[in-house]
Amino acid sequence: MANDSIKTGKRHKKDPIQEKDLQGVKLIHKFIPLLERFHSIKDHHNRELYFDQYICLILLYFFNPILTSLRGIQQASHLEKVKKMLGVKGTSLGSLSEASNVFD
Repeated sequence: MANDSIKTGKRHKKDPIQEKDLQGVKLIHKFIPLLERFHSIKDHHNRELYFDQYICLILLYFFNPILTSLRGIQQASHLEKVKKMLGVKGTSLGSLSEASNVFD
């Protein structure tokens, strides 16, 4: 069999995402000034992820085939290059999951 995980019943962990694996960061950086007006949409005192930052993370997902899930986007949000670009501390999986409903 090609996949040993089927035999053993164990899942193989993917390698963590690294900054060198990301593409399109410079393109996304050009979108930031256009998206700044969305920063205050659905503003809430408890929320640390804003609409403009969420859009940039979704764009990062579309530009990077290495990001295949919400967990991949979350891992990318903790990379220094992405944190600096978006001005976030790194987002949690819960915040990303909730954002799709909040910003709908």
